[in-house]
Amino acid sequence: MEVDLQKQLRGGKEAMLLDVSLKVQEGEIIAIMGPSGAGKTSILKMIAGLLAPDSGLIKVNNQTWYQNQPLINVRTQKRSIGYVFQDYALFPNMSVRENLKYALPSRESQANIDEILELIDIQNLAEQKPTALSGGQQQRVALARALIRRPKVLLLDEPFAALDDVMRSKLQSDVLALHRRYKTTTFLVSHTPAEVARLASQVFILQDGKVVQQGSPASVLTQTDPETLLIGEILAIQNNQITLVVKNSLSTIDISGATAHYQVGDSILISANQYQIHKKS
Repeated sequence: MEVDLQKQLRGGKEAMLLDVSLKVQEGEIIAIMGPSGAGKTSILKMIAGLLAPDSGLIKVNNQTWYQNQPLINVRTQKRSIGYVFQDYALFPNMSVRENLKYALPSRESQANIDEILELIDIQNLAEQKPTALSGGQQQRVALARALIRRPKVLLLDEPFAALDDVMRSKLQSDVLALHRRYKTTTFLVSHTPAEVARLASQVFILQDGKVVQQGSPASVLTQTDPETLLIGEILAIQNNQITLVVKNSLSTIDISGATAHYQVGDSILISANQYQIHKKS
């Protein structure tokens, strides 16, 4: 998949030129990180056809979705995409099953609905309305709806940001299960390093509309010293586990037995068979 986009964005105090080029292997999970206003969501909107670039190219499996010369701009409805937003965007007057049925192409089997409900373990919610569901449950339905059409590209715009750690972890597991099943090329906008380390195969860091760093999660999220790492910008604590990068490989250690209280900013010293948490000064 080729994504080469240029767009003059006008938001905040100053205009910004978004100028990015992303080359993605089919079936990858790509993370896009960076500060607010860097252009992350705009990239997803342009891939989806919701925002027109000024120039560039979007090409998926040898099919051109957008180019400026000669002009090709495939309508959103004709692009094989699934889009998951932070705010779920479900139809409140429809049941879970009806929401999925609405998104299912007319020629596709109704059995696809039961398959995806079972795959992410929400078959017991099939007849419920979204208003009766928790935020995490609604987001799982939104994820199922985005994938019911088996799209070539899945766009995830910080879909877990409003959820607690436990539900966020469950949703991440759902994404991995669905990705293994459908092999959909996925773009994930995220501010959470641990989430990126768990899900993504490649990371692009954006700043002021430009890609300033790219590579594997291990190479992008690591620091120069592999033995002393900071929790926070590089790592995160989730469910009594810490995901960290050591010598360009990702590891997870369980700290449920730690005797000291810990917080963001504490450092971890590790050796081959033990770890030690140090309070920040």
